[in-house]
Amino acid sequence: MSVMEWTPKMRVGLAELDDDHKELVRIINQLGSDYKDEDRRRAVRQSLVALRRYAEFHFAREEQVLMACAYTQLEGHQGEHRDFVQRIQELTRQFDSGPDGMAAIVNEELMDFLRDWLTHHIMIVDMAYRETIENNPAAKDAAKNFQGSQVWWSG
Repeated sequence: MSVMEWTPKMRVGLAELDDDHKELVRIINQLGSDYKDEDRRRAVRQSLVALRRYAEFHFAREEQVLMACAYTQLEGHQGEHRDFVQRIQELTRQFDSGPDGMAAIVNEELMDFLRDWLTHHIMIVDMAYRETIENNPAAKDAAKNFQGSQVWWSG
């Protein structure tokens, strides 16, 4: 059962960023499946780490694209990204604190948070830059030339 579904309404106008968003949706759906799985502790931890790391990768690419376009709302956008990554890091620390930590974070409330945050972020925050990046050669170049090695992978 899916926690959320990517739809064409979520297109931001750049294939690389749309593909990143699809992958974030896939990871969130995997986390939703993992927490119902029998051998869930290891699977949930892997999904939380994958979610944080892929979010960091996507956010870095997206920010590079927005910098290339001189997007005027970049600072606020970066703040939303930092807040999300910090929240996932907090949840992972809580999860690692023991069996009770898992019960406290891996529940419907977490899945609702992830679905709602990503949907809001794409449909409101990201859509605000759509006109800036759509058909913009600088945006396309920045997205295509982005190197994953540019991301600082934390813990």
